[in-house]
Amino acid sequence: MNQHINERLRKPRSFLYNQDMEIRDHALLYALIVRACIQYRSEKEGSVLAEKITVSYGRKRGYRMRLLAEENGEKADMNSFLIHGEWKGRPHENESVMRYGRDNTESAVRRCAWYETWKKYGLLEYGKHYCRSIDRAIAQGFGGGFELISDGTLSEGSEECRFLWTAAADERYVREQKEKADGRWILPFEFHCRELLETASRFLPADIIEEIRYEYRKQRQEDSLPQAEDSCES
Repeated sequence: MNQHINERLRKPRSFLYNQDMEIRDHALLYALIVRACIQYRSEKEGSVLAEKITVSYGRKRGYRMRLLAEENGEKADMNSFLIHGEWKGRPHENESVMRYGRDNTESAVRRCAWYETWKKYGLLEYGKHYCRSIDRAIAQGFGGGFELISDGTLSEGSEECRFLWTAAADERYVREQKEKADGRWILPFEFHCRELLETASRFLPADIIEEIRYEYRKQRQEDSLPQAEDSCES
C-alpha cells in the first residue's frame, strides 16, 4: 500500500473520522457538499462546482488504484482495475451483476446504499451528481486506456445503474486475485470521507466546509447510527 495511504491511516484516532463510518456516512457527506455548493453559488454554478469536486475526488481514487496495481506488478488494465477496488459495503447493502464480454465489461447495480441514503435524508437531488460523474472520473484517474459509459442510474429514475467499461476483463483471473487479496486493498470509509471533504475544501471556503461538518453532525445526532464527537473534525 502506498506511502500516502499508510500515513493517513496512521494518524491518531482523535484526528480521524469515526472508525465505524460506512457507505451511509459517505453518501450523506457527499450530498451535503453538493447542497452547500448550490447554496453558495446557484443551481447552475453550484452544479458545475459539485462536478469539479466529484471529478477531482474520483480521479484521485483511480490514480491510487493504479499505483497499487503497479506496486503489485500488475498492468494498468481492466483486470487490475477491478481487483484493486477500494471500498466494500456491508452485507446486502448493494446488489450488482457483472457481465464479462469479449470487448467490454458491464455492471448492473440493482440495490445501492448511496441511493438509499439520499432517499432517506431527502437529499436525492444532490446525491445524483455523484452517479453522473464518479465512476467515469475513477476510470480516468486509473488511466488504463478504457472509458466508462453510463446508461442510466437509480438516482435518475432507472431500474438499475448500468455501467459499461470499454475493455474486457478475465472473470476467472479477477475472481482468483480478489480472493487471494482477501480485502487487502479495501480502505475504511473514514479514509474515504476524509478524502472527500478535503477535496471539497480545495474548492469551497473554510466557513462553508465548517457548515457542512455541522450539518453532518446534526444529521447523525438525529439518526440511530453510532457517532463520535470528533467524527467530522479535521
